[in-house]
Amino acid sequence: MALLLASAGRDGCGGIEMSKSKELRVAIAAAKAAGKVIMKHYGHLHHIKVKSARLGIVTETDLKAQKKIKAVIRKTFPNSLFLAEEDKEHPRISNQATWVVDPLDGTKNFSRGIKMFSVSIALVKNKKPVVGVILDPSTGDLFYAEKGSGAYLNGKKIHVSNVTEMKKAIFDLPLSTRAGVRKNHIATLKKMFNSMGSLRTIGSAALRSGFLSAGWFDVYIESGVYPWDIAAGILLLKEAGGKITNSKGKPFKIFSIHDTIVATNGKLHKKVLKELNK
Repeated sequence: MALLLASAGRDGCGGIEMSKSKELRVAIAAAKAAGKVIMKHYGHLHHIKVKSARLGIVTETDLKAQKKIKAVIRKTFPNSLFLAEEDKEHPRISNQATWVVDPLDGTKNFSRGIKMFSVSIALVKNKKPVVGVILDPSTGDLFYAEKGSGAYLNGKKIHVSNVTEMKKAIFDLPLSTRAGVRKNHIATLKKMFNSMGSLRTIGSAALRSGFLSAGWFDVYIESGVYPWDIAAGILLLKEAGGKITNSKGKPFKIFSIHDTIVATNGKLHKKVLKELNK
């Protein structure tokens, strides 16, 4: 995929926006199309199905949104490969270009009428994200990034925060209902409790990444995260100046749910790792 140089033209938000590749334009169009599907069904009664203790719940809206995303992408890229959450079978990831999709991240929030959910779409090449799009359908906030071109929110370039003190930082530490993962999350909370500042848990891994990229949050730690939840967010965070590792400070592996993601504004990273490894 050819990455284009930043455009000198100004966008409607007053920032200087990058020129978008065809892949990014299609990913944005797919996310917006899925967002319309989601908001059409928001606030209605849903048939909720438990996929498994490991994979959580799914509604008919998840399935419809995923179908729409695939249709939009395949209209331009008919031979596209997908790793999509709601597929019954997930392909083994190779170095081939693959669209990694979560059509509705935060299904539980959505099903309960809580406006804190998102659409996450990433294009991964050689097992690394090169395009990432995260849409909050309830607000219209659109986060996107392309490798080497920065991170953007609604057309305006964004950057992680400058917070350097743990006590002034906003943390997002989720608490999973999955037994083994929940144990890890509780252990993380105990380790960070005395040193961290404010705590949030918003229920959408993709949105957490967007919020951290925009400087609204400062630290995000989660165990057992799936690639479709984080692939787009990883790129956004890197392009916004953030730092991502596992809990030992080693490179985070997107396609391994056994890794714990530690994402920060960079300035807090060493301090966070120190607390986690006491």
